[in-house]
Amino acid sequence: RILVVDDEPDIVALVVYHLAKAGYKVSSASTGTDALALAKRDRPSLVVLDLMLPGMSGFDVLGKLREE
Repeated sequence: RILVVDDEPDIVALVVYHLAKAGYKVSSASTGTDALALAKRDRPSLVVLDLMLPGMSGFDVLGKLREE
């Protein structure tokens, strides 16, 4: 399971498409808050994380993921 986090829909669509085509189960989020909720629910093995997110930066998301 891979979680893709980015606020640019075109980038998310492209990354999700190629990962799914390669056989991965992929979920996506456009905000840090949504990413944390999905990570808690899905427990991804890998997170592709944009650093420039609205509201909560990718660094903040990473810090919270590491805490958990």
